[in-house]
Amino acid sequence: MRIANTRDPVRRTQAAAGGGIPRRHGAVRSWHPSARPGRGFTLLELLVVIGIMGLLASMALPSIRSMMQSNTIASGSRQMLDDLAYARQLAISGRRVVYMVFVTPGAVSAQQMNAIKKATATLTADQIKRQVQQLTNLVNAQFTAYALFTRHTVGDQPGQFSPRYLTEWKQLPDGMFFSTNKFIDLGSDKAWLAVANAQADTNRPLPFALFPFPAATSPALRLPYIAFDPSGQAYYENGIQTIRPGESVALSRGSIFYIRNSLGQYVVGSAPDIVTISTNRLNVRVNWLTGRAKLDQPPLQ
Repeated sequence: MRIANTRDPVRRTQAAAGGGIPRRHGAVRSWHPSARPGRGFTLLELLVVIGIMGLLASMALPSIRSMMQSNTIASGSRQMLDDLAYARQLAISGRRVVYMVFVTPGAVSAQQMNAIKKATATLTADQIKRQVQQLTNLVNAQFTAYALFTRHTVGDQPGQFSPRYLTEWKQLPDGMFFSTNKFIDLGSDKAWLAVANAQADTNRPLPFALFPFPAATSPALRLPYIAFDPSGQAYYENGIQTIRPGESVALSRGSIFYIRNSLGQYVVGSAPDIVTISTNRLNVRVNWLTGRAKLDQPPLQ
């Protein structure tokens, strides 16, 4: 038998063995079960894997939930610290008193809406429309919203007032709200001063004063506040002098549910329902002398 002339020793050996030169294309190969690259999973194996994955997910869920809550708490406290520092900075740089004003249920009311609608002597029809809409939008901001406000603008003469809001109304992260006992209006500066002298700033309500709400040209309303004077120290309206100076705002963890009508719209003047997750509060305290804010205790558990 004539051996094919080839330089490939393997092909030469195969040819010598009688197999001839193998074809490069179209060769027929035999199939054997052991030649499969892999085998599929059975239904039982898939169910076992799914069960293990579910077990691991259920074990990790509490840790994931705790991590998310911790992130919310850290975000809310950092937001307050940054905005209080910003209010103090604006007071010093602008040589004016800057207030952090908070939204309470009494502020978002039908009475305030009617007062805005009746202010035709000082407001245009377009201003009334915008302020009514703004008040409506703040229904779901009760116990969670605040803004920076000042009565003076740079260049004002002594005794001249140019009230304006320095920021838009801003809300805390979802899942956090201001503790409700900080927003109790005692009715007068004298009544508040009596409580302030007897209790620490972490336990007493915030002071109240008259502020236009929700815009700088709106009718005035009594609202809680934290303020800074031009030197950056804590400030009290109407010359109040407390023997326990310094203020704090308390952050709580939970949910607020606002009443809606049949059309799904928030109802102005309705008191929200509050569900508190933890009885612990995170106090953000403002030092009276330095005006600097800090956390009073570790984050909520």
